[in-house]
Amino acid sequence: MMRSHKTALLAATLAAAVCLPAAAQYRWTDANGKVHYGDSPPRDAKDVRSLGKGAVPAASDAAGGLPYELRRAVERAPVVLYSAPDCQPCVPAAALLRERGVPFTERSVTTTDDLQEFRSLTGGLRLPHVTVGTISQNGFHPEVWHSLLDAAGYPKGSMLPRSYQWAAPRPLVPAKAEPKPAEGAAAAETAAMPGTAVR
Repeated sequence: MMRSHKTALLAATLAAAVCLPAAAQYRWTDANGKVHYGDSPPRDAKDVRSLGKGAVPAASDAAGGLPYELRRAVERAPVVLYSAPDCQPCVPAAALLRERGVPFTERSVTTTDDLQEFRSLTGGLRLPHVTVGTISQNGFHPEVWHSLLDAAGYPKGSMLPRSYQWAAPRPLVPAKAEPKPAEGAAAAETAAMPGTAVR
């Protein structure tokens, strides 16, 4: 009961997470008012803005060897999946992305620190949570997820090279360093010394 409550809280925080397009150098608006990101705005682009060096996170290292159509989608709208080890809907959510051939980053919400970070990033209500570029979707709804991927320009079928491997999930908050064994032993010796108060 406590675990499912924790998972629900973790998911709640991810809803507002926003990912900027990954290697884009410019932002512009087309004739229909739709915002685009990329490194070469067309001649008829409106409201062209330079994002500046370092203003946008670098594209995934794996994107370099991808087919052009897929690489452009990854650059414009990187996908981030937020999940938890005991989250049952997270399994089919990750499977949908893999079957469609979507390169994605997976962030795992497992600790209290992860939960707090999740809350600070988003206002979501449950896991899994996905961001596709600047769009967030809370909870697993396959039709909605496919629509988001379609809108971002991801191919409907996998174009990934056979050698492609997805990275393992990473915690939202890096684990704190454990004290070294020598430090622990020294502390134990100090605590056992005569006249040393142990509180």
